[in-house]
Amino acid sequence: MKVESLIPAFWFYIGFNEKHKLNWFTYELACKFFEHINDSRKPAVKEWKAQRSDEQIAEFCAYYAKRVRRSMLNVLSKAEKDIRIEEEYVRDYCHTNTRRDNDAIHQIVLAALKELTDNCGVCPVKCLSEIYMYCEFFDRMERGGYLS
Repeated sequence: MKVESLIPAFWFYIGFNEKHKLNWFTYELACKFFEHINDSRKPAVKEWKAQRSDEQIAEFCAYYAKRVRRSMLNVLSKAEKDIRIEEEYVRDYCHTNTRRDNDAIHQIVLAALKELTDNCGVCPVKCLSEIYMYCEFFDRMERGGYLS
C-alpha cells in the first residue's frame, strides 16, 4: 500500500549520497512542524492556517526544517552552543505575517523541535549521532512507507 504524505521525503535529498540520517531528521522535523501546526488550538495559528492551503503549509514546514538544520549542524560541529530558531525564518517565507503570526508559529516550532529531539535518545535510527550515515527510510518511503 502506497502512503501519500503532504511532505514528500524526496524534498530532502537530490541523489543517493544525500539519503543520510541528517536529511531524514530534517524530513521528520518538517512532518512534526506540520503536525503541530495542524493540531494547534491557538487562535493566531488557526487564523494563519485558514489563509493557506495544506500544500502551502507543507512547503513552509519543509523550508523551515531546512533552515533549522543549518543551525543544528553548527551545534553538532560545536560552532554554536544552542540551536538557533529565528523569527526571521518565518518572516523570510511568510512576508505578509503579522508579529503575532510569527510569534505563534515560532512557539509551535520550538515545541515540535523539543518533542522530536526528546525522542532522539530512545530512537534506534540515531540521526543526530550518525548524521552522514545512509538512511534506508528514504528508500522505504519511495516504496510506499516506513514499513515497506
